[in-house]
Amino acid sequence: MICSAPGKVIISGEHSVVYGKHALVTAVNLRCYSEVRKSTRVRISSELGETGLDFEVHPYVSWAVKLFEEKCGKTVTPDIRIRSEIPVASGLGSSAAVTVSTLAALGLEYGFKLSREEIFELAREVELKVQGRASGVDSFVSTFGGAWLMPEKEEFKFSAKMLVINSGESSVTSEMVARVAELRELYPGVVERIFEAMDSVTLEIKKALERGDNKALHFLFGANQCMLKAIGVSTFRIDGIIAELEKLGIPAKITGAGGGGSILGLIPESLRKPEKAESVDGKIERLGKCTVVTPEFEGVRQETGNGR
Repeated sequence: MICSAPGKVIISGEHSVVYGKHALVTAVNLRCYSEVRKSTRVRISSELGETGLDFEVHPYVSWAVKLFEEKCGKTVTPDIRIRSEIPVASGLGSSAAVTVSTLAALGLEYGFKLSREEIFELAREVELKVQGRASGVDSFVSTFGGAWLMPEKEEFKFSAKMLVINSGESSVTSEMVARVAELRELYPGVVERIFEAMDSVTLEIKKALERGDNKALHFLFGANQCMLKAIGVSTFRIDGIIAELEKLGIPAKITGAGGGGSILGLIPESLRKPEKAESVDGKIERLGKCTVVTPEFEGVRQETGNGR
């Protein structure tokens, strides 16, 4: 059985969402594909290598297998092959997508079909096992697709082309979450006020996206990025890339845990015209590997074909 699940971008609310504040997040049109077949031993194959049940090399897939076993009440020995369009350690939800797609494929292959709600709950538990802290946002969006205001799970619609630029620096979500948690323990009053300001910005970004207000988005993205920098999750390289994008008229900020990973930019309507696009494409490409993505409204799904 083959299942796929989409990646995601956090538009606003990184880190503060872990502490109960709002986040805006959307699934994007990049997918992770997990193929599961019954076997005599566990084998996991991906771009990271080939292992058995391995909580270091393949922690998310391994925990997905373990928690699936607990859920269905029997031992399973799957052969799992992963193919992903989502760059690893990029802040685009690759971990959630591989977890969600693997759980869905396990359920179908072993005749223990999971509902979407069950897939989400198990995927969130996997996140907690690997990261220690988790909001569940990535798992939710990868499971259900669409664009959402969290934690209310209020779906909203917007139309935008988004530019995702790889900073060239790897990002480990668990390390960044731990760093912010440590800072919050040291300066609880300061960090909590930053989170409150992030919360206000997130709600304003939702309104600006819905009405297509690019001027407001420039200000709000800039404010959000300043606050992410304040809690220690930006880098000199990220700051430089964002400054260059702003010169081109593209509001930009970190998306994901930070410390590296990806930068999200919103491509304004004025730059989508062919004559304008040609003039800025080369400048953007010099900043790093870039991908244009759009919102994805379909979540986890079964795929056809043998995949091998």
